Order: sequence, then structure tokens, then C-alpha cells
Amino acid sequence: MIKILKYSILIKFTLSVILFNCCIFPVFSQSSVLNKKLSVKSKNHSLYTVLNTISSQIGYEFSYNADLILANRNVKIDADSSELHQILDILLNDTSLTYNIIDKQIVIHKKNSLSKISTISQNQTQQSIIHIRGKILDKETFSRLPFANISINGKSLGTISNEEGEFSFKIPVTLIDENIVFSYIGYKNSVFPLKDLTLSNNIIYLEKDFLSIQEVIIRSNNPELLIKNAMEKIKDNYYTQPFLMTSFYREFVIKNKQYMSVMESVLSVYKSPYGGYYSDQIKMIKSRKNLNYSESDTFLLKLKGGLYASLYLDIIKNPTNFLLEEYFNSYSYVLSDIVKYDNSTAYVIEFKPKYFLEDKSFCGRLYIDTENLAIKYADFYIGSDAIEKLAQELVLKKSMKTKVKPESVHYWVSFRQIKGNHFLNLVRGELEFKVKKRNQIFSTSFKTTFEFAVNDIDTVNVDRFKRNETIETNTIFIDKNFEYDYSFWGDYNYISPDETLEEALIRISKKLQQLESE
Repeated sequence: MIKILKYSILIKFTLSVILFNCCIFPVFSQSSVLNKKLSVKSKNHSLYTVLNTISSQIGYEFSYNADLILANRNVKIDADSSELHQILDILLNDTSLTYNIIDKQIVIHKKNSLSKISTISQNQTQQSIIHIRGKILDKETFSRLPFANISINGKSLGTISNEEGEFSFKIPVTLIDENIVFSYIGYKNSVFPLKDLTLSNNIIYLEKDFLSIQEVIIRSNNPELLIKNAMEKIKDNYYTQPFLMTSFYREFVIKNKQYMSVMESVLSVYKSPYGGYYSDQIKMIKSRKNLNYSESDTFLLKLKGGLYASLYLDIIKNPTNFLLEEYFNSYSYVLSDIVKYDNSTAYVIEFKPKYFLEDKSFCGRLYIDTENLAIKYADFYIGSDAIEKLAQELVLKKSMKTKVKPESVHYWVSFRQIKGNHFLNLVRGELEFKVKKRNQIFSTSFKTTFEFAVNDIDTVNVDRFKRNETIETNTIFIDKNFEYDYSFWGDYNYISPDETLEEALIRISKKLQQLESE
């Protein structure tokens, strides 16, 4: 059995600005940005380039479903002091399209769209849930964006994409008229009316966002002071009273690239007050597991305390040492960057220990909002020099004849702002290691991962659970008895499995069914 910590992968994006010979001359705006008069001249530039140039001049971003518009096609236009909606009509050359203003975005969508979602809202009112699926990609490179945020604008309901950028989002039909927001660190948010999406195969492209340093008021060049101030403002930035979370939890073990076990649950979590005496509680709603062990397996791995780690890694409620002033002298901090983050900007602070710390020795990055100093995101891992020294703490139990070598330990924690307060959004952990018997030449590679995603928040109907309703968090969760069910998830949101995990679930389930029928 292995005692696991946590994993986080964050890509730091290289951003650039390309100047084109596409001239925009703004004139004084009227009451609506769509009535703003512009002069646009372009002989042979892509629609994507022209829209970006307009966007930089008017201060509004364009959002649209990539299936509606061929953004790479070249366009020609010679408009002199024309209203923006007229310019868009010429550029798009599609009378079925219209434009809406949502916050600081111009959303391009179909008029009176009879999409599958709209059809459901009009003709199947007895259906209570809309289930949409899709994929989130980089607009330029078409690379997948893992663990992007998807939420209903201004609501607590949300989910995230998986490692492949794929998402699955179940939304009450009562929210059919709301807008859905897609966000990713270092990218511009995209907002769409929910009605304009289809039930499946939605391709959402997000655009990298260049940030000029002149746009941000630098509060301090001292990263330690920024962290200190951020910790002092916890009561201002985070919801510190009790609340309930509906969450999805998954843990799985991979042996030599093959899934050995998968455990998934929908949970109700009681979050006790920050700084209070009571602990958090977890109540099981639904669960399933799949095992793929055989008599030929030399090693078995089980994760202990994944649920406990998911709660403990709320670094605002349980500050890790790199956030504490008494450890500042033990770490090196550097203010390395300022990036766009969820319609705001964030300081990027890199840190690493000056020497080995026996309790926790982490390297990583912090993302702190430049305006309110809320800690939005943390990506941290145990440094390579410290992993070997901490090997005994990571391995809870093993045979004397077995050698276990941890390779990497990572954590990823993010928070989401809802109506002025920040809440825990996602916790993810991953450990990689090699195992072999002392007389063997070759080792076996293992990777174990746990994910805890918050889907909904309730701050009104909040009561502690009865003791007999709760489950122990510091246990071997996979050893509990639950059966697999294809219709398991019902109306609950979850992290959409990537293709290999989905295939593993089906394969393992079929194997179990065959064994039961024998």
C-alpha cells in the first residue's frame, strides 16, 4: 500500500504579438459597441486576424463556436466609418448569424438557432437535465487544454475538462437561458449562450492572451510580501463560513501503462469554517470501482488516504509551509511573471527550498490575483533531491524483499470565484515510482492519481452530517464494496474520462461480468 501525495502540471505559455497590415481607425462610439463606427481595410488577411485587430481597438473580445465560422479563410473589406454590426455582416457574409454583447465579449451565434439544446428546451420540457459534451483546444495550435474550467456564468455550477481537454457537463434545464464560460490560465475567457451549443461534439477554441506589463499596477516586487498580504486577506477573499460541496472524486492506478484499478465517487462534502475547530465531513452519494488484478500480478498497489489528501490540500484552510511567514527564510521566492487568469491578472511566484526540509520540501508556482491578492492556483511538487529522502514516508507498507523508488510527486490546487467569494475548485495528485524485487533486474512502473473536482456549492442549506452518514477519509477507498453501473452518474457532473481510461473501464467491467457468469 502506498501513501500518496499530489500532482500538478501547469504549462507556462509563451505569448507573442504579430503585427499585420490591417488598418482600423476607430471613431467616437455610440451607446452600443455594435453601433461603434470604424474604418476597416483588409485586402488579403484571415478573418481571424481581422477580428483580432478589431478586438484590440474596441476593447471587446469575439466568442463563437468554431463550427459556425471559417476563421482561417481570407477576407477583403474596405469599410469607411461603418458601424461594427455592418462590418461584421460583410466579414461573415452569413445572414443566419447575429451578435450579442455579454460582459466584454461579442458573441457570434445563429439566429433563432434550432440546435439540439434549444430543441430540448422547447419540445422536451419534461427533461430536467441538459448533458453537453465537447473538447477545448488552443485556437492557434489546436493542442488540447487539460483541466480547463467550465461554468455557468455567475452560478456555482461548474466542471473541468480532462487531460485530453474533453468535458462533460450536466446542466439543469432551468438554466437554459444562461451563458456558459470556458476559461484557462493564460487564455482569454470565452462565453457562449448555452442555447448555441449542441449536445455533443462542441469544439471550443480558446485564445492565448498577451499581457503588457504596463497594464498592471505592481503592488510590490517582493514576493514574500505578496504572499504575506495574500494570507492576511483570506477572510476578505474566501468564503470562510460552513458550506456544502457536491464533488466528483476519482483515484486510479496504472501499471506499465495499463489501468489496474479505478475508483470513482460522487460526494457531498461539508466544509467547516476556516479557522474553526470542526473537521470537514464527506458523505457518499454514489460510487463505482473496477479492478484488473490477476494471480500473475507480482505487485499490487492500493492508495490510502486519497480522500483525506483531497481535503487537506485546501491550502487556504490548511496552509502549506511555503505560504507561512515562519518558513520564508527556508525558501527562495521569485516574482517571475504576470499572466491573464479568468478575466483578471495574476502574479506568478516561483519558489523552491534553500535546503532539505524534513516535513515538506516543495518546489512550484503560486498564482495570486493582482487586484484582490486572492491565491487562485498552486502548482507544487517534491523536488528530485528530496524524493529519495522522503521515500519511507511515501511508502506505507511493503515487503522486506521489495524495493520501491518514488520518481515524482506533484500537486495541483485551484480556486474559483463565485459572487465575490473564492471556493475550492480542483485538487489533483499524482505519484510515479518504480517497484522491483531485490533479485530482479527490471522494475515495474506504477502511476497513481487522485482527482477531486467541485461541481456545485450550497451556502444556504448547510448542516453537519450525522456520524453514521459519513465515511472515513484516511482509509483504503478501493477496498470498499461498490458495483459498476453504466448509468451510474445520473445528473451529477464528473471529469470526463480520457479515451484510455474509458476503454479500461469497459474492458475491466466486461472481465468482471465474465467471471460472475462462470
